[in-house]
Amino acid sequence: MLWNIELSDHLYLLSFAVVMLYVLSSITYSISFSSSQVLSFPTLNSANTVNTVFLLLLMLCYYSFIVDVTHLRFGFYDCFFQIVLCLSTISFLLVSKPLLVVRKTTNFELDLLISLSILGLLLVSFSEDFLTFYLAIELQSLCFYVLATFHKDSEYSTEAGIKYFILGAFSSGLLLFSFAILYLSFGSVSFEHIERMSSMQSSILMVISGVFLSIAMLFKLGAFPFHMWLCDVYDGSNVCITAFFSAVPKVILLGFFIKSLFYPFASDLQVVNIFLLASGLSSVCFASLIALYQKRVKRLVAYSTVSHSGFILLGLCCSTIDSVKSCLVYIVVYILMTLTLFSIMFLSGINNSQQKYIINWSSIYERNFSIALTFAIVLFSIAGIPPLAGFYSKLLILLSLLSHGHVVTGIITVIFSSIACYYYIKLIKLFFFSSGSKSTLWFGVGTRHTEFFIAFASTIIVTFLTRPSFLLNSITIMVVSML
Repeated sequence: MLWNIELSDHLYLLSFAVVMLYVLSSITYSISFSSSQVLSFPTLNSANTVNTVFLLLLMLCYYSFIVDVTHLRFGFYDCFFQIVLCLSTISFLLVSKPLLVVRKTTNFELDLLISLSILGLLLVSFSEDFLTFYLAIELQSLCFYVLATFHKDSEYSTEAGIKYFILGAFSSGLLLFSFAILYLSFGSVSFEHIERMSSMQSSILMVISGVFLSIAMLFKLGAFPFHMWLCDVYDGSNVCITAFFSAVPKVILLGFFIKSLFYPFASDLQVVNIFLLASGLSSVCFASLIALYQKRVKRLVAYSTVSHSGFILLGLCCSTIDSVKSCLVYIVVYILMTLTLFSIMFLSGINNSQQKYIINWSSIYERNFSIALTFAIVLFSIAGIPPLAGFYSKLLILLSLLSHGHVVTGIITVIFSSIACYYYIKLIKLFFFSSGSKSTLWFGVGTRHTEFFIAFASTIIVTFLTRPSFLLNSITIMVVSML
């Protein structure tokens, strides 16, 4: 009953109301002035972006300093993911806006769709029953379907959106089937009720429901063999939308997946863990081999994402506190590396047409040595070369596998990760040791936001091993609060 809910609960839900009011007011404001020749462009588009960034900064301060998380069951756990979501979205908006302006992708609907998708991700993170989660994930998915087809004049973008919509509808059907089985078994879709009932009795229906939920979440995370949408969507979408898909939503989806596995399905994790182990190992092996034959930049990034999703699943299949910590360190480092990688791509697109092929990056050190060196450092980190941040995140996953007896899995993962290093080193060879061509990229002066973020993020990637304790301590407190 509402009168039994503490004031802190109301304050905690205030962020939803603020985001919803902001979206509604932005829609009204944008529609009112979109037909004005004076206010529509670029004033309207810039105002929407600035307002969105300001709102996210307020939410960041709210989750960090104001809200009292001690009265809530998943308080600090949820706040951690919300802080990462706000930081990644702010970074994305600041570094992508200059390229969108240059490409004349200035429709005010873009910022509104991003805001709506953030609202859906917020609801996903704070969901404590599967019905709320389904409504939230559908809100986020609908926004993503439209964003994938935002470049409506491109047949590749249209194809990407249609594939995403059809396969996303299939994933939603699997989610509903999983929730229907849970309701049939326990008469409820609440985490707390299902956890209490499943601890007293386990059934085959619970295992089936967990497997179908895992399949749907693997689709959202882009893991093998449910990655069939990811490569075409990444390649067909605008490069800024691809960056948003690749970096921002995964942390929230991973947070909910961990929460659902450790609470409603805690008593039936054995079968689900075998499924996650098979999918994770297959993702690493498959993506490492197929990426060797890719000639387009965004498809290479897509298969790299499949491999990273596989590493996260390998950590999750151990189902311990240490393995969860490893997964969360991995996802934070992955977001940082991905945003840095795409920021360099944004910087390359300001003075050039959209470069789709890897060969267009040949001899970029002759045009801008600092960009070529930074790009090489980021690629080394993604490949897991010590002593960079990507090496540390992969090392934690491998240590989790070895500590739980998955020695063969760890060895296979190391072998295929070494194979994956080939196409990253091939790119670096292209940067420094290949002759240029007429279509080689030209790097001029970028915007302050983009250049500052690249410098800041690359510094963290290089120096992460000197001070990893801050992130580890924060994640440790967050994981312990989940117990």
